[in-house]
Order: sequence, then C-alpha cells, then structure tokens
Amino acid sequence: MQRFQCKNCGAGLEFDPGTHGMKCDYCDSLEVIPYEQVTPEEHDIFSAPRNKGWDIEVATIQCESCGATISAPKLAGGCSFCGSSYVKEAKTNPDIIRPETMIPFKVSRDRARASFNKWIGSGWFRPSNLKKLARPERLRGVYTPFWTFDCTAHSDWSAMSGYYYYETRTVRTSQGTRTEKVRHTRWVPSSGSRDDAYDDVLILASKGLDEGLVDDIKPFFLNQLEPYKAQFMAGWQAEEYIVGLPEGWMRARWIINDAERTKCARVVPGDTHRALVVSTTLDNVRYKHILLPVWVSAYRYKDKSYQFLINGQTGEIRGKAPISWVKVGITVAIIAGLAAGLAWLFG
Repeated sequence: MQRFQCKNCGAGLEFDPGTHGMKCDYCDSLEVIPYEQVTPEEHDIFSAPRNKGWDIEVATIQCESCGATISAPKLAGGCSFCGSSYVKEAKTNPDIIRPETMIPFKVSRDRARASFNKWIGSGWFRPSNLKKLARPERLRGVYTPFWTFDCTAHSDWSAMSGYYYYETRTVRTSQGTRTEKVRHTRWVPSSGSRDDAYDDVLILASKGLDEGLVDDIKPFFLNQLEPYKAQFMAGWQAEEYIVGLPEGWMRARWIINDAERTKCARVVPGDTHRALVVSTTLDNVRYKHILLPVWVSAYRYKDKSYQFLINGQTGEIRGKAPISWVKVGITVAIIAGLAAGLAWLFG
C-alpha cells in the first residue's frame, strides 16, 4: 500500500483505529484524519463505472491455495484467509471498480488479539495444542470488499387460498356412537400485487472469507461510511473483489426474490394456501462498492483450514475450530462410568 512518512522522524505511519488517525510506532506522533460526513454516491448498474483502480500505489499478493488476492504493505508470511504459506506477488488489476466509501477500523489490534486469545482458549473439546497453531500474531486487519444494491420491486402473485370449515359426523365405536368435528378445506383462487423498496442489500465480494462466518458477524452500520482514503489503509491489508458486479447483482436478486416471495405469502388470504406463484420485476437498480473492516485469522490443523473473524467496526466475533475426538471419547467414558456407578449404588 502507499507509504506515509512521519513528519517528525521519517518512519512509516499506520492507521490507528483508536484515534482515527495515522500513528508513528517510533515517536508516537499522530496525524489525525478529519471525520467527513458523506452521502454515498450510488451508481446505475447498467452504466459503466467511472473510476477504476485503487488510485494509490499498492503491492499485491495472491494465495495459490484459496485464490484470494490482497494488497498489503509487505509480502505476508502466509495467507490471511486459509493459513497457506503459498503466496506470491501478483499484478494489481487496473480495471477493478474503485471503492468510493469505506468504514475505517474501530477495533484496535490489542482488543482483537485479546478477543482471539479468549476465544481460542475456550471450549473443552478443542485440541490441547490448538493455541500453539493458532497464533494471535497471524491475526490481520483486512478491508473486505462488498457490494450494496438498492432497487424497487413490483410483485404479482397468485395462489389457491384455503379456508377451513368443519362438519359433524357420527362415529360408531364398541361403546356406542359419538359425534366429532372433521376439518375440511375449501380452495378458491386468489391474486394480488405489492410494491417494495430495498436499500443496501449487502453482498460479500471476497474470495477468501467464509460467507457463513461473515453473516454471523453482521451487522455493519453503513451510516458510518466515510470517503475512501489511502490514509485509512496505511499499514493494513485490503482484498480485491473476486465476486464481480454482475455476479454480485445476481446474488442480490436471489435474496430480494426470496424476500418478495415471503412477503407475498404473508398476504395471501385464508387459513392456508398452496400453489403460490410470484413474478417480480426489479427496477431503479443502483450499486455501491465499499470496503468494510474485518479482523481475520486462519490456521491449519491436520491439513484443514479454520478461520476466525472479528467485525472491525463492532467487535462481534465468530470462528471455527477442530474437535478433539480423544477428549470427546474421554468425556463420554467418564459420563458412562458415573451413570453405571449411580445405577449400582441406587439400583
């Protein structure tokens, strides 16, 4: 990434989440980055993007294992996303759509490492040597690419509405006769339409991050977006998007169409319904390319990659860890032994 020099001593500056500025590790001088209120500009999805490339000098590396491509201040010792050591220098793509807004990191490195150490040390069923493999120094802050989409939706729907009614019938039993109510359903056709608006449907554009874990560390509060600035990225990594704009919009359409189907199902009259058909038209589609802060740690255990994420804005954490089946077996044996002992004592 672009290098910023300290005005006092000439050493490199890095963005410091706690101060919203660039800090020198050698003389502790600080250059505060002013806050800027911004109304993010959204672009017509069918028009060509105006700005391409990072607009700053970057060094790019690519993981040969998972395919993630990131810009970094120096060649990393391993991939932030899968823990592989097979990384290589790569050419920066000059045609990427430039992000115009981003959320700077708010969770500091010390806080992130403390959260990681607490998480990795919890859980009885995790392998005993996990702490040695999942080292906190591998925790890296990565500005992660996302698309957001806005649109209006018009949905026409049709269905068969079911209305319950009851009839009384007489049932003969060995003890005589009795009456009971039997439920039936009367089916009638129904139809309708609805209009909705969607704002900031968030789509992960990363190649390296576990999408399920990213969903778990949401939400990100997009009302805190700031203009894209190289100063926010000083000393930090940023991933190039792999999910391009067309694929991102396709994923957003799936989410919106599913949401429309759910909304239409809720307004079908009657006690129940079947054969619901929904036809949705999406208009006024606009997008943003943004960068959001995520702390990432990846480690390998028995040739399998595990990932740990922290929301760099809110501090929400999620991760995956291996299970020690030896510990599981010991626990099961202890419980079985206790159960057998209690049965013998009170049997």
